[in-house]
Amino acid sequence: MPHLGVYPEGGFSIFDDHRVEVEGYRGAETIIDQDRVDLFRKAFGLLHPSAVYGQAARDLITAVLATS
Repeated sequence: MPHLGVYPEGGFSIFDDHRVEVEGYRGAETIIDQDRVDLFRKAFGLLHPSAVYGQAARDLITAVLATS
């Protein structure tokens, strides 16, 4: 399994490096404060190396499903 550089709490999307849309258990939030946007850019940079795509993603999902 890939190692995570940071725990991915909730989901977020970064738009044009100027706006972040965050969704979590408390609801949705739009962030435009540049310091906070930069924090999410840093989190994305830490998460990015852990991402898997294509067959590697299918294999990871299959392995997790087999253990549950």
